[in-house]
Amino acid sequence: MDYYSLFFASAQSSAEVLLVAITGYLAAKYEIITPSIQKGIGNLLIKVLLPCLLFSETAADIDLSNLIQLWPVPIFYGIFIIISGLLGVFGGKLLDLSSAETKFVIVGIMFNNITSLLLGLLDGIGNTIAMQILLQNEDDNPAESMKRGKSYVMLAVLLNTLLKWSFGAFLLRKEPSDCHLDTRMLPNHNDQITPSNERTPLLPSKKNNNQFIIPQILTKLYTVAYGFMNPPLMASIAALFVGIIAPLKNLFFSDQAPLFVIRHTMEFIASITIPLMLISLGAQLQNLPRSKAKEMFTSISYVMFCRYLIMPIIGVIMIISTKSLYINDPMLWFILMMIASGPTAISCINLVQLTGNFEEEMAVLLFYSYICLAPIITITVISFLTIINVNHI
Repeated sequence: MDYYSLFFASAQSSAEVLLVAITGYLAAKYEIITPSIQKGIGNLLIKVLLPCLLFSETAADIDLSNLIQLWPVPIFYGIFIIISGLLGVFGGKLLDLSSAETKFVIVGIMFNNITSLLLGLLDGIGNTIAMQILLQNEDDNPAESMKRGKSYVMLAVLLNTLLKWSFGAFLLRKEPSDCHLDTRMLPNHNDQITPSNERTPLLPSKKNNNQFIIPQILTKLYTVAYGFMNPPLMASIAALFVGIIAPLKNLFFSDQAPLFVIRHTMEFIASITIPLMLISLGAQLQNLPRSKAKEMFTSISYVMFCRYLIMPIIGVIMIISTKSLYINDPMLWFILMMIASGPTAISCINLVQLTGNFEEEMAVLLFYSYICLAPIITITVISFLTIINVNHI
């Protein structure tokens, strides 16, 4: 195996991420990106760029047959999410964190970078001899293996996006400082008292109660759903529906799609999302105060420890011990291992911007995570490929 080429590809991919973030940091330091501009960039990312990226990337690669055939991806992703959440809860108890700080740790461990980093690594590996390790058999070729790999990744991205922008946003929302009583549950002493007679029923009519039960349930469901909704989540749900419903997908992604211009426009807009997201990350670190981040140094260190060491080890053990249960595809094994690994997702900076909570802490976590990324992810990828090479029959 060409370790030098593999090391160079991994290091180059992660170094690009860091350099773009440093560009944003310097732009903020020299007041090119002021706090007000930073806020505008955050809103632009959340409300326009991220939805375009999520829709254009996932809807094109997801269909009903993929969802059925690639069942190991959602199964393992779900298991990794549960384990990550439990590690976050354990960390909160271990470090004696508050409820809000524990939720920050949970989000930092649960939602890792399986989009820009993994796709970048795939592109880098695709041009090296290491790609031979990920071929399924002698009849396979690098182009087909890469195509399968990207399908695995995009399914994981869809699942990650749906959960991150719903459950992740729910966890990071600001907790109310005080609880307010629901005045609707209190008796209204100003209600008009109507006189009763012998024909007045002693108990309220069951029929009248039933008339209000269904509307109340629907109202509560709508309120809960509306509280979860945000532009990236809505874009992901739309991408899922378009991907699995063939007539809708043909409107955007067929050879002569009537709505090709809309899809092409969204792809064009989406092309600047990742660079601008990284610039925003660097600027965020410079513009925000640093007092709280110092207090949460142990929490940030714990998140990085779990993401860079604990989760990769768990991922390798689980995948190698169960590889006989699903298709014998080294590319699938590699993607599943990478889904369990890597730093906190860059898009988590947009998640905290959406909720207005833990912005400073998330910026510091992401900055130091990506400073350490180049050597750690290179060692991780080389280790995974070596393990796959030994275990592939």
